[in-house]
Amino acid sequence: MRYGIYTTSGTGYFQLTLNGTLNSPIIIQGAPNESRPIIQCPQAGASAQNVMNIQGSNFMVKGIAFTKGSRGIRVGPAVTTNAIFDNIYIYNTTGTAFSANDAGNEYVNVTLRNSEITNTNALANTTGECVYLGCADDTCRIRDSIIDHNYCHDTLGSVGGSRAGFQVKTGSYNVIIRNNVCYKVVGPCIVVYDDYDRGRNLIDGNLAISAGTADLGIQCTSGATITNNIVIIANLAGIGVIQNSIYPAINYIRNITISRNTVYMSQADACLRLNGVTNKNITISNNVLYCGSQLSIKATNDLTGASVYNNAVNGSISATGIQSCGTFAISNNVFINATANNFYPAAGSPLINKGANPFYQALYDYNGMSRSLATPTVGAYEYSTTNNSGCATTNNFKCGSSTASVPQYPLIS
Repeated sequence: MRYGIYTTSGTGYFQLTLNGTLNSPIIIQGAPNESRPIIQCPQAGASAQNVMNIQGSNFMVKGIAFTKGSRGIRVGPAVTTNAIFDNIYIYNTTGTAFSANDAGNEYVNVTLRNSEITNTNALANTTGECVYLGCADDTCRIRDSIIDHNYCHDTLGSVGGSRAGFQVKTGSYNVIIRNNVCYKVVGPCIVVYDDYDRGRNLIDGNLAISAGTADLGIQCTSGATITNNIVIIANLAGIGVIQNSIYPAINYIRNITISRNTVYMSQADACLRLNGVTNKNITISNNVLYCGSQLSIKATNDLTGASVYNNAVNGSISATGIQSCGTFAISNNVFINATANNFYPAAGSPLINKGANPFYQALYDYNGMSRSLATPTVGAYEYSTTNNSGCATTNNFKCGSSTASVPQYPLIS
């Protein structure tokens, strides 16, 4: 598509059904070396239709912008598999920007990468999620999918619902959410619910700055691995395990690893909140929980039996049952410059070589650098040089680009 502004016809949504093959996928993309073409809905406001519905299999949509309408892109309403959305820009919509949540569907191998989403409630007061995947109560689900290297920002007018940046609903599984950035998001930057014991969801290498302005920074229920994330000044907990939409056949929290994250300050809560956590395969290790006058850790249940190792804390603890090696105190000399959002360990920082090595370890850090297998650095960064040679923590895309692996798909520049 050449650059231009294209308005969908009629008063309804525009439906695309794309069915390619693995060896011959259908690819729709903006023209190389031109600005993105813009597709817009003819209506704007609360009664508008989606900009575009896209369904099918073995296709790619790349380098296109979407605006106005209700949702920007609705994946569906039919089952969709092997789909890539790359370098998409969705802005000034009425509601959720990118969704895959039609009841009865299973979405498989969907990739959203290198895309920017902003101002998702520009035209009406809505929940305004950037990305909404799956359905409540497992009435639809997404699996084996990747949300990688996206930037969700400035959705502060969102009302009701979770108002999250990236949301994965109950029963969805094997979803990788990595290297994304949230800035000025009302709800959690990332929230994943119960995987129904089908396969853990991974939250890795993400950055949340002033995300969770009225909520948590990152939230999970069960079946989640949360590693190498940086959460800066959420309103409530930086990272929280919350009793929300638990698998009714089991009805307890389980299978959670929270390891090698850096959480800096909370406006009104603990850096790490553990609600209803049991001893059912829970690991909390090697995190920096720097909360100053707020609690560093708050747990509603006794943590005896949970694996809690080598967490660096600043702020008092409201939790029982943490083993003696579970935490150690730190002061303001641990980072290069926290006021400038530089949370790389300072030379001589007590975080260096102070990590433990429990079963679920992260082999790399926030920058993608290899970690020590014997004495890793505590927090999101592995210390290797006196200065941070990797990504700056700024309200923009994380440096680099998506590393999403999509076999047999030609990547057209």
